[in-house]
Amino acid sequence: MDQNNNRPTFVTEDDIKRWDENLKNDTTLPPIIFDNPTLKEVCYAGLYLAEQLDALQCPPEYIVRIQYTAGRCSFGRDPWKVHQEFLELYKLNKLDFEPDPDVIKLN
Repeated sequence: MDQNNNRPTFVTEDDIKRWDENLKNDTTLPPIIFDNPTLKEVCYAGLYLAEQLDALQCPPEYIVRIQYTAGRCSFGRDPWKVHQEFLELYKLNKLDFEPDPDVIKLN
């Protein structure tokens, strides 16, 4: 399946170039990302989502969690639709966040 066919028309070549640079500079990504068009498209959708959430002043720790969850939910689905759904749910305040275990302090 050619993921570019499902890419929204508002995504520009400048967006793709910016996101490619972001991916190239991310040392945590495995090299397989760059060889797999489907995984790369999920990353593009995730970077779009992160930019949109940042513009909405979403807390950075939530951006990462939403982005990661949307990526996981994209398995077998159109990643752009999935990421757009998460963005809309955030805008509508319909996302529930579980407490982050790294932040919880036990007395």
